[in-house]
Amino acid sequence: MKASAWPVVAIAAALASPARAQPAPLTLQQAQAEARAHAPERAVADAAVAAARDRAAVAGRWLTHDPVATGRFRRPAPGTDLDDRAWSVGLEWTLELSGAWRARGQAAQAAVTAADDDRASALLALDGEVARAVAELAGAQRQVARTARMIELRELAARAAERTRATGGGTQLDVDAATLDVRAAAIDGANARAELDAARVRLARLLGRPDAAGLEVADDVDRSPAPPPAVIDPLVERDPRVQAAAAQLDAARLAADAERRAVVPGVTVGVELERARHDIPIGTFATSPGLTGAWSEWELGVQLSVPLPLVERNRAARVAAAAEVRSLQAQLAELRMDVRAEIATAHARLSAAISAMDAAADIPPILDREVQLLDKALRAGGIEFAAWTQQAHRLVEAGRSYDDAVLALQRARATWARLAPR
Repeated sequence: MKASAWPVVAIAAALASPARAQPAPLTLQQAQAEARAHAPERAVADAAVAAARDRAAVAGRWLTHDPVATGRFRRPAPGTDLDDRAWSVGLEWTLELSGAWRARGQAAQAAVTAADDDRASALLALDGEVARAVAELAGAQRQVARTARMIELRELAARAAERTRATGGGTQLDVDAATLDVRAAAIDGANARAELDAARVRLARLLGRPDAAGLEVADDVDRSPAPPPAVIDPLVERDPRVQAAAAQLDAARLAADAERRAVVPGVTVGVELERARHDIPIGTFATSPGLTGAWSEWELGVQLSVPLPLVERNRAARVAAAAEVRSLQAQLAELRMDVRAEIATAHARLSAAISAMDAAADIPPILDREVQLLDKALRAGGIEFAAWTQQAHRLVEAGRSYDDAVLALQRARATWARLAPR
């Protein structure tokens, strides 16, 4: 078996189940699609949009007051000779004539737009979190493979040191140093496996999976160049957070317009139907003391009530709406500055990470070649233990530096993808 195949065998033995084959590793695109479909964050964002649409469905209605049914009955006070009595039923309805319902409806639609933009921002943030979790899991997978490889080499070195001491060509110090290196590598391997399990749990949470066992990701490294700095300003206006804030400002302005229109009072229109019974008792007329009479009649009444906007004039609501507009204007200006700084920072970090990866591009083949050479030298007895130890430590540090560069690039890509979605 070739030395380059050792980590593959070690990882397969540690991670694969002998009873069933492992599924294909998740790509970043597959992980993001799964998260968008099943993550709780998607349900929260959808609920906010649904609530905004429900509010918009009723905000633009111009009939905002319920009709009022009235009823009356009257008769003379006890002790009189009159037998007059009357009853009536009526209906009153307050109608809004200011046109404020149009502005309210438009404000609610603007709020729906803001909710849609908030959902888009939340989903992009979820994509970024998934990309970061995928990068961390891929880094943990690389670290497990690298520590497994170094454990194999250090165990080989320990056996070689023991053989050399047994033949009189080495010392107990060399054997003890090799044993300590094996123990240190085993500790690194245990820590790497713990980080791997933790990274799986983090990614499974974002994917909406209850179980993280066996979760693996494809370890792809995107080395495409960074976009030019000229894209930063257009990205600020395209950012869903900025668009949502702008839509919220539009909604606040329309709501303020509705409050200004509400100064015009509603008009109450009423109609009343009355049935009255009239009675003329005997002796009412002196000239005709025997004259009497009784009859019933229908009466129809119409009422119009118009409040006079002289005192209140909806002042409190208008002041509050104007203050909300000013506050949202300031918040939008601040958000634009923050988003621009965030995008510029992400662009700088992405450019730096790409430069670092370009500088480290030949590290993996060098590491593979050096590991194979060290393996052959140990098996052939052609290298002193001290020189082997020094070279092994150098390989470990170089591998860690390369893994850190890859993780930094993948994190920078994740941040940039959230701020500059395709």
